[in-house]
Amino acid sequence: MKLRIQGNSLRFRLTRPEVASLDKDGLIAETTYFGIGHSLTYRIRKETDGADVRTELADGVITVSAPAGEVHKWATSDEVGITARDGVLRIAIEKDFRCLTRREEDEADAYPHPVEQASC
Repeated sequence: MKLRIQGNSLRFRLTRPEVASLDKDGLIAETTYFGIGHSLTYRIRKETDGADVRTELADGVITVSAPAGEVHKWATSDEVGITARDGVLRIAIEKDFRCLTRREEDEADAYPHPVEQASC
């Protein structure tokens, strides 16, 4: 899972296995370590009783909660993402597509880019 923070926006990009895991298990998380004793964890949780996308920051953990029905619909369709606002914060949870230019990054689990599909 990739996280981009820019101003008042959070953008998560998930690979195919991560999307499937979120839909099936209800939680995915990553942790980045900043030396001894310092870390940032970011996670997305599927909420069975939630109606809106919500965010929380506590003790170095960013949690985004999304309604289960919305997650399932997104995970099992061609929809690219779930977008929402929580106060001033913009949130995007998106499928991670392969880049059109070569990069030194493993993209084996990324979704095929729509331009690739159109040219096949």
